[in-house]
Amino acid sequence: MTYTKRHRLYMYVLLLIVSVAGRTLAGSLPMKPNIILILTDDQGYGDLSLHGNPILKTPNMDLLGSTGVRFDNFVVSPSCSPTRCALLTGMYPFKSGVTHTIQGRERMSLKSVTLPQVLKRGGYTTGMFGKWHLGMSDEFLPQNRGFDVAVMTQGDSQNSHFNPTLVRNGKPEEHEGFRTDILFNEAMRFMKSNKDGPFFCYLSTYSPHAPLKVPEQYKKPFEGKVSDEEATFLGMVSNIDENIGRLLAYLDESGLRKNTLVILVNDNGGTYGVDVWNAHMRGHKGGAWNGSIRALSFWNWKGQLKPSVVNDLAGHIDVLPTLAEIAGVSLEEDHRQKLDGFSLVPMLEGEPSPDPERIIIHHLGRWFSGQGDMHQYAMCGVRYKNFHMVRSTPCQNEYCRGECRFVRRIHIGSIPGTYSKNGLFHFAQTPFDRWALFDVSRDVSEEHDIAEQNPQIVARLALDYDLWWEKVSADFPRMTEITFTGKLEQVGHGKVYRLTTPDGKVIPLEQPGLHEPTGWTRDRVPDLATFSGKHVEIKALAFRKQADNELDIWRVTKIESPEATEEQEQ
Repeated sequence: MTYTKRHRLYMYVLLLIVSVAGRTLAGSLPMKPNIILILTDDQGYGDLSLHGNPILKTPNMDLLGSTGVRFDNFVVSPSCSPTRCALLTGMYPFKSGVTHTIQGRERMSLKSVTLPQVLKRGGYTTGMFGKWHLGMSDEFLPQNRGFDVAVMTQGDSQNSHFNPTLVRNGKPEEHEGFRTDILFNEAMRFMKSNKDGPFFCYLSTYSPHAPLKVPEQYKKPFEGKVSDEEATFLGMVSNIDENIGRLLAYLDESGLRKNTLVILVNDNGGTYGVDVWNAHMRGHKGGAWNGSIRALSFWNWKGQLKPSVVNDLAGHIDVLPTLAEIAGVSLEEDHRQKLDGFSLVPMLEGEPSPDPERIIIHHLGRWFSGQGDMHQYAMCGVRYKNFHMVRSTPCQNEYCRGECRFVRRIHIGSIPGTYSKNGLFHFAQTPFDRWALFDVSRDVSEEHDIAEQNPQIVARLALDYDLWWEKVSADFPRMTEITFTGKLEQVGHGKVYRLTTPDGKVIPLEQPGLHEPTGWTRDRVPDLATFSGKHVEIKALAFRKQADNELDIWRVTKIESPEATEEQEQ
């Protein structure tokens, strides 16, 4: 079945679900509950006691999971911004232009309809507290994307753990204390102000993302048992857990608990806690293995959702359509057709998945701008039932300046890893020329490739992946080699230059660097300083920016100058 036919089947099933949504909710779940979505930053699937962590105790997270619905095969993206985009749009993040966390590629397309915009149509008051990471220009800010109230760190900075300057709808405010505590306080203040509801509260913590800092009392229980770095990280998770306990107590005391759905999700694979416990999985944040994409997903609605563990495949792309149905909001037809996820309401009510044949695709992204095409098969995979088809390899360009350089450094031993001392385990490479396949229900660590024993599954999923890539990559900026002529001048004493063309256009350039497995070097690339002040012909790799269609120079590959040649001859 092609991607198009399968997509049509998904849409048919989704339309069928929505057509009976009123009867389903009226018969079991109350309409329009308050909704609290808690998203933790860089906490992994294994960073809580409910999932077997031998050191960390998280009684409040455990309570949410054990007394609610736990999706145990819940897939997110391998890094931060893409997951946030998928949660808020119901679409694969690449379709919204989010393929990285920097370089402007974290900006969620202004054409994308967001979850708070959908819920506001259902009468919800919407608030966001914490990390945004989906664009910092005015039009991209959360208060302009559907949130009535948006409170975040100034500049959306990770660094301000203590005494932060927070920005409320663009206006700075000074605060004292630990940032996670403050954000939970602000969220509860929002709930109190809107207790007559319904409200949607998106509480997106900056913890336990680095830099690792936490009040000493949270770190102390782990000192001497793990490294200092790990103790601080686990303390940050403990602090989040304590704040979740405060939040649940507030909901009980205020009488809001019975009419409030609380959801807890993490944004990518584990980080500084994976060497303590990663539930036996291979992979962490920034990779392609199942440990890079498997997330906790707890849905707790006291008195309404029966405790259960759902093993059917679900993911971040399902959150928007699910909450739209629970909120009683009908999605417009053109919007519905763009969604990649579907409503999880049947699964929340104990029914099987509306599409047991579904797949969810993941890709690290994080290539250097303009190099998307050469990364089609780099650090990506497909989840299907209990299977994970994966390619854990860097791209074929050995000088790639994207995330591939870290993978290569790990494999030659120049660095041990990014979040683990055992980088070779978590960044294990699959064959370059084909997909690998694993049954993660039997082989949690993904050590036994069964692709050769299952050629039909591999062929089917590979076709689905290629069709998906063709669709999501249609608007990627493409790299091209272009020739410029003009006068080259050095700007100051740094590595920055400018080329003034005959028609007066000024093109900024930088001294090119080339990535080797052990570091950066200028060997075998042109030295621009030699040509400063001369008329030159430059060949450079460049790509067109999506926003303004302007060429952005990536790297100079060749430079020649008639003046330099004449000087050498003299």
